[in-house]
Amino acid sequence: MIDLLKINASTRSWLGFQALAIAAFVTLILSNMRPIEVAAAIAAVGLLIASRLFGSWSERETRTIALGFTLVALLLGVGLAAGPWRPYILLTTVFILPLVIACVMLVWRGQLEARGVRLLATAVLVLIVLLVGVLWIVPVKPPSVDVLYLHWSAADVLRDGGNPYTDAYSENTSPSAPEGAEFVGYTYPPLALAAYAGSDLAFGDPRWASVIAVALVMVLITRPWEMMTKHQAAALIALGLLIVVNPWLGTVFWFGWTDPISLPLLLGAALLWRKNPIWAAVLLGLALGTKQYFVMALPLLLAWNDTFRWKRFWVAGGVAALSIVPGLLFGPANFWNATIGPSIGAPIRLDSIGLAGIGWETPFWLVIALSVGVAVWMGRKGGSGSRFMLGLGATLGIAFLVGSQAFLNYWFLIGALALFSAVVSVSTAVPPRAEAKAEPVVDLGGDRLPASAD
Repeated sequence: MIDLLKINASTRSWLGFQALAIAAFVTLILSNMRPIEVAAAIAAVGLLIASRLFGSWSERETRTIALGFTLVALLLGVGLAAGPWRPYILLTTVFILPLVIACVMLVWRGQLEARGVRLLATAVLVLIVLLVGVLWIVPVKPPSVDVLYLHWSAADVLRDGGNPYTDAYSENTSPSAPEGAEFVGYTYPPLALAAYAGSDLAFGDPRWASVIAVALVMVLITRPWEMMTKHQAAALIALGLLIVVNPWLGTVFWFGWTDPISLPLLLGAALLWRKNPIWAAVLLGLALGTKQYFVMALPLLLAWNDTFRWKRFWVAGGVAALSIVPGLLFGPANFWNATIGPSIGAPIRLDSIGLAGIGWETPFWLVIALSVGVAVWMGRKGGSGSRFMLGLGATLGIAFLVGSQAFLNYWFLIGALALFSAVVSVSTAVPPRAEAKAEPVVDLGGDRLPASAD
């Protein structure tokens, strides 16, 4: 067996945080009882916020952390998730298990210096994503959920040359909605409209947009075209594997939730955070334009303490603003009434995975105040793209926790942000030989890194 992660002590300590954050979110998504779900959400958000307090978790040698991630992934893959989808999760596991084992063997053997082997590992991860998508989209009856109905309706309206922000509609399937309640107008921003309506027009089902987005995430995580040590490559493959065997991945695809299309944009921004801050800001701005709750990232960007703060804030904010212009062209009032209005002062959902789920109603102003407070506090220390992912996770996490609604897809996003933080840490880690050369060190917003590192 090889040392899967032979990297510097600073990165090892941060990976300790991320491992615990991932474990907390795994507990969350595997829960079936509301009090346990809420307790796990509180613990997970608290852990993300606590990552701002400590510079290191442990200096102990971490020789096989990537293999540990892989073993956790295998445990997830046996279908431990509770809920009505358990049988199909188990069936999915049976189908993807040979590919999972093949990927684990590539990590175990560690022969990743050859680009061909890394390309093979990437292909296996992408194939797992596609297979999960096929299993949950093709043979299974679509769920009766308003998100999916709106995707279909918007695609039909666009096909007929209509206005999706007035003509698309769906029954409100919330269990707390009064009988006969409807959504009038597509409820998501233009980027989501383009992705999901475009997928429906191109492939006959809007949900393929989510599958393609997660497959792209696998390519970005492993990046087989880049030079890296075999230990880094093994760790990244293991982290990618942890995402694709999440037992709720198929459920996220099945419901047509829009959160997955944000993931490749967020990961791309984190990876380019220092290497190319402008392009990182552009990708981040596009991610902010995919869903309404990302507005909470703006105070985090404004408070982020590093050299590129203002430029990143204005570029990301400007790109996000431009991304909603197509929606405004359908009529500003129509766009507002369909996408923004319903989000303000929305009634609490008792099926929410948060304090609302136990009947605790938090005033809207307090939700905003808490989220902005966490964003400013997390941002004051600044740091790398890895730490920004943790800061964004903490900011959104507190909003979800105390807000009027938060569901499986919301926490799926937060868990992905924790994993992306680990991905960036591994990607930018300095191998022991380079660390021993005592390269010049630069300080960018609280992170002391060798000058040659991203």
